[in-house]
Amino acid sequence: MNNVFGEPWIIRHTNYFSDPRAEPDELLNDATEWLQYAYNAIKLLAELVHERGSIDAHRLPIMLDGIAAFIEMGTRCTTQAHLRLQWQQQSA
Repeated sequence: MNNVFGEPWIIRHTNYFSDPRAEPDELLNDATEWLQYAYNAIKLLAELVHERGSIDAHRLPIMLDGIAAFIEMGTRCTTQAHLRLQWQQQSA
């Protein structure tokens, strides 16, 4: 059984599967969406800390791993978009 607390379980088990026919614009839209998820999660975390004045030490690593996963997914989308743009330029 996996112990989620204190380890980057989410990052190790997160994959981004894109449509092989997706255009770079579509991938960049996906990247924007993933980064918006990360942004909103960070804002929520900041609001919780501001309201309570402290954080739950058991839940913080899970939330931070989730935010890292959102950022990782956005990065993967951007990387794939960049590679597909380069591929299209090579083919042209």
